[in-house]
Amino acid sequence: MGDKIIGIILSGGKSSRFGSPKAFARKDGKYFYQYSIDAMRNVVDSFIMVSNSTLKSKFLYEQEVNFAIITDKKEYEGLGPLAGIYSGMEYIAGDWYMVSPIDVPFVNENIFRSLLLHKDENIDAIIPVVSGKIQPLLSIYHHRVKGLIQLLLESNALSVQELLKKCKVKYVPMEEEKAFYNINRRSDYEKWIENEEKNEDGKC
Repeated sequence: MGDKIIGIILSGGKSSRFGSPKAFARKDGKYFYQYSIDAMRNVVDSFIMVSNSTLKSKFLYEQEVNFAIITDKKEYEGLGPLAGIYSGMEYIAGDWYMVSPIDVPFVNENIFRSLLLHKDENIDAIIPVVSGKIQPLLSIYHHRVKGLIQLLLESNALSVQELLKKCKVKYVPMEEEKAFYNINRRSDYEKWIENEEKNEDGKC
């Protein structure tokens, strides 16, 4: 039997720089979080949305199979992406965990399929490198890192980079830069979403 792969979609941030919940911003009429779901759907056995109590009830997920929406474990609530990853790992057991934020509306299935080619039992994390920058929140982690993440959370070391320092990491250079664009600010949205849609509408 093959490895059990679980998708974890991180949607617990406050979106303070964006001004409203980024999960519900739209691209081509579709919510941002739905792009992360679409990118994972065919390459995972189950997937989880990790959100916060304010947003949890607003997601449309009833039609998804093998899908759950949860909040951070109480003791780590609000402690950032490591808390979300840990909470997802704690909720459902798997061999590998595929992670995506909800502010990458250009992400696609091919990104994850390419990363999965590098699975190795001796590797703890498979991390894309795009234009010289690592992308630890659009990556794949082995289940054994769960204990490391818990130790970091307990010591209030909340940076994903701190986790990578303690892991055996496979860094994977990738050229599809647009798939990793984060829409953090309203200006990013105007640049990459609104302007692109205007250009598309103006084409004959």
